[in-house]
Amino acid sequence: MQKTKRLRRRITFGFLLFGAVLTLIFGMGLIVALKIFETSVLDDILYAELTEFQRQNKNTAHAPGTSPSRATIAIFTAPLDAVHRLPDYSRDLPQGSHDVTYQDREYRILVKHSDNTRYIVQFDDTSILQRERDFIHLVWLCSIVILLIAFITGYWMSHRIIHPIRQLANQVTAFKNQPDESLNLSEFSDDEIGVLARKLQHYHEQLKHLLIREKEFASNVSHELRTPVTSISMAAEVLATNKNLSPIESARIQRIQRAASEISELIETFLILAQIDNESAKYNHVCKMGPIVRKVIEQQSVWLGKKPVKVMIEEKEPLEVSAHPGILSVLVANLVRNAFRYTEQGSITVSLTSKQLTVIDTGVGIDKPIQAQIFKRHVQINTDDTKIIGGLGLAIVQRICERYGWKVSFQSTKGQGSQFSVLFTT
Repeated sequence: MQKTKRLRRRITFGFLLFGAVLTLIFGMGLIVALKIFETSVLDDILYAELTEFQRQNKNTAHAPGTSPSRATIAIFTAPLDAVHRLPDYSRDLPQGSHDVTYQDREYRILVKHSDNTRYIVQFDDTSILQRERDFIHLVWLCSIVILLIAFITGYWMSHRIIHPIRQLANQVTAFKNQPDESLNLSEFSDDEIGVLARKLQHYHEQLKHLLIREKEFASNVSHELRTPVTSISMAAEVLATNKNLSPIESARIQRIQRAASEISELIETFLILAQIDNESAKYNHVCKMGPIVRKVIEQQSVWLGKKPVKVMIEEKEPLEVSAHPGILSVLVANLVRNAFRYTEQGSITVSLTSKQLTVIDTGVGIDKPIQAQIFKRHVQINTDDTKIIGGLGLAIVQRICERYGWKVSFQSTKGQGSQFSVLFTT
């Protein structure tokens, strides 16, 4: 919704900017054209008056400094060697047309030398300039009105444009809480947004069918695998009771038991993950993480063997999470198992706060080029003398966090160890 508001502001601002630019160009052009036209007309009048004055006084001796009497036009003449007899505000002006202000009056003055005589034709354009200023004020007032109209039009147009987009965004957002719902295509006309809505509907249906097939596949495979895994576990337990086993045979049986236990965990994880999106399968009870962590560490301790590694649990604050205990066990088990596998000596610390679970080890660490791919499946981790291919553990951790809205992060330095944290934000 916030994005559609920003889009509306951009559309409104676009109309306002377009109106401002158009108004500025038109207003300035109009004012400049008026000024040019006004100056041209006044100069034509001044030259015409001077020409007529020279024609009428061609054969008449005209006293220097005198001028005919008119309401707006005055003509002054004087020999070039007696220009001091002319008005002081015009005697020093060069030849040509000039705008002069004198005693709160505005004049357009033409200065010309002819026959050793200086001619000054003066036109009082005070009233014209006042009307020009009034016209400029009117232009600015009209510009403000145009900008207001552009703003209102832009706001209205943005509402008309954004309305179907908002409808589409609201319906698509509803998919998050109601994945079985479909778009109401009748609300969209046969335009680009309608085409987008139909494409989204088609994509949503394909995605929904894909998720259904994924859940069915995970559920069916998990159920089918339970029987053979149970048989393997029971057979391994029976073999382990034999007191005549050699140390090598006993170690192999323990490896079979660990593998069977991991497969059982994966089966349980797949079954729960396949049901997370189902409202009836969501777990609304709060689980305490302390007992889960202690149980997981005890189960996964076989990965430590006889390695000189000290395992510590720091429960700084009680951590309670609203999620299925099986999911939480798998989450902790994958983080702890990795720490146990890749730590040859030193310590492993599992820290609990009110919102976060952290697993810190002093293991082999992770190369920087590998860190960007650490949550992908089957990532190759290089140690000093071996190459280890990671399994699905961290990929499963990331998927669980994505499903529940948690945040998983890590820090690692090669040769010094790693730190993985899960922030339970919801």
